[in-house]
Amino acid sequence: MAAALAALCVCPVCHRTLAGPTTLHCGHTVCASHQLAPCPVPRCLASPHPASSSVAHYPPLLDSTAVPAPDRVDVTLTKVLDLIARVQRDLCPTNSDPASSSSSRRRPRSADQPNHPRKRRRHRPPNDDDGDLLSHLVASSARQRDTHHDQPLLPPDPPDTDLLSHLVASSARQRDTHRDQPLLPPDPADPILAKFEKDLLAELTCEICFTLFYDPITTPCQHEKHPPNHLILSLLLKAFPALYRERGESIEAEERDARLDTPIFVCQLSFPGMPTLLHFFEPRYRLMLRRCLESPNPSFGMVMPSKGGLSPHLDYGTMLEIRSVQMQPDGRSYVETWGTYRFRILELGTLDGYMVGRIERIDDYPEIIDADQAVIPSSLPNHPSNSALMAQCRSFLDQLQRGTAPWIVQRLSSTYGSMPTDVSSFSYWVASILPIDDHEKAKLLPIRSPRLRLLLVVHWIEQLNNNWWFSNGCGIV
Repeated sequence: MAAALAALCVCPVCHRTLAGPTTLHCGHTVCASHQLAPCPVPRCLASPHPASSSVAHYPPLLDSTAVPAPDRVDVTLTKVLDLIARVQRDLCPTNSDPASSSSSRRRPRSADQPNHPRKRRRHRPPNDDDGDLLSHLVASSARQRDTHHDQPLLPPDPPDTDLLSHLVASSARQRDTHRDQPLLPPDPADPILAKFEKDLLAELTCEICFTLFYDPITTPCQHEKHPPNHLILSLLLKAFPALYRERGESIEAEERDARLDTPIFVCQLSFPGMPTLLHFFEPRYRLMLRRCLESPNPSFGMVMPSKGGLSPHLDYGTMLEIRSVQMQPDGRSYVETWGTYRFRILELGTLDGYMVGRIERIDDYPEIIDADQAVIPSSLPNHPSNSALMAQCRSFLDQLQRGTAPWIVQRLSSTYGSMPTDVSSFSYWVASILPIDDHEKAKLLPIRSPRLRLLLVVHWIEQLNNNWWFSNGCGIV
């Protein structure tokens, strides 16, 4: 790995190893002797100011009496280069210049030795009779006379080195090796590379957040700080690719969780202006409740689960303000809340088991023309006023109270409070009492027009009046 990192630490101008690495404002790193303005790197299109900016940028005025600032060497890159050079020396201690190594093997000349020319060695001319056939036969005959009759004339074959012999020897070596010792001898370079990787990771760690650099830049004091220095980024991607990828994923998760600042409770339907009593018993929601109570404005959002859809919950809900909490000895809680406003979920996440999200508040559109003051002929039954619609709802509630036990309606009224008079809250209050499915009632949450909500509630009442079981006097229980 050290050789691959050393190949990256090359000056793009002189194509040599960086000497006094200095990082320019564009993010390129060159030798200290190549500092020019603009950047000397070919095809460098970086600019400190965006080309589409409408602001006029002017260079600073030059002061002829000012002393030029000294060249500032990149601190991090200097330390990394020193680490690479050190590990290369440790891995190849004898890898030096051949000329210097050959000269070092010569005997040093003493100071008092006279400087005389050396004598040449005499080379004996080769004897032509040594390698002829007659000499070979004479030597072979003498060897045969000296060999005992029980010994072979030819030398024995070398020991068998086939696969079976290798496996037998390997098995014997494994039996003789202690179980705490490795079967293969350790590589002497392993501890050196392990120490180099540890030191390199320490140098490429931010001194502010104590984690790996991510999109590093070089500050004017030449120390690295979060967010690009092209060379530092290349070293990070080459040395620690997996760790750098995990660092990016953690930063994205932190940024996403920073936006998801609203706890969301998936439980039941609720409306603005309506009280809601809740029972917290799951550990994750007990943790959510404790965190909500520690916040300056104790509140959380609540949505109801979906009915067989792809999403496990609805996208619209109501923000609930915590009014009172009754703690139980076993950790459970009874919480009284009040609906404040509606919201739409824009982004979702999970925090310690419960749901958090980024929401958008939903408010009613201002009614440009109220139906009571609008010029609408009274003879048109399809365009009733808001007062007529509210009167139709009151008539249905009176019919409901006469057809069932009076204490049921009284309990419902005490639960949801007294009947409101404004159109915006009236539709929520009536819908809370109607004996219809909650998923049908949840259609009121996205509607921003109070009149349209009131028309939808009246439509539900008309459907209830048309049902045979309701018209025959069957009440709610």
